[in-house]
Amino acid sequence: MENTKKVSSKDKISDGPQTDPLLDPDNSEEETVNIDDITDILSKLSKVTQNVGEWSESTVQLFFIEVLRNVAAAKQFFVCQLLFIPLLVLFIFSLCVSVGIITYSLTQSLLSGVGIFLLVMSSVLAGLVYWQKYLLRFFGFKDTISQLKEGIDVLSKASQSFD
Repeated sequence: MENTKKVSSKDKISDGPQTDPLLDPDNSEEETVNIDDITDILSKLSKVTQNVGEWSESTVQLFFIEVLRNVAAAKQFFVCQLLFIPLLVLFIFSLCVSVGIITYSLTQSLLSGVGIFLLVMSSVLAGLVYWQKYLLRFFGFKDTISQLKEGIDVLSKASQSFD
């Protein structure tokens, strides 16, 4: 008999009429508080889930907008490169011709014509370089990355508030 376990009153089949602890009126306030806490947590979780869903939807939309912007900038950059390369070749060629003409005509007025031609050609090239630098700002996903970082910060703060 020493090795047998003791049977507690809850393991007995019957010990007379007993009340259910969940239906006990003294215990109902604790259960109501627990249910209110659970519903509060579930409503907060539902709000966080809804906010995360809206945030992820807007992040995906932002990503696709930036993809479209990158494609448009790449097309313009390609056209700019197509214009830049021949103009660069022509500019170098015109410099060589200019050196020859300047050497030939040190005493004639052809020098002012070549100088104006070089000034216009260099201003076109400077404009193309400026346009390329302007278009390079549109490459990348800066806004999407910043929104993702913001979302991670919000989620980490929300998870800390549940602790």
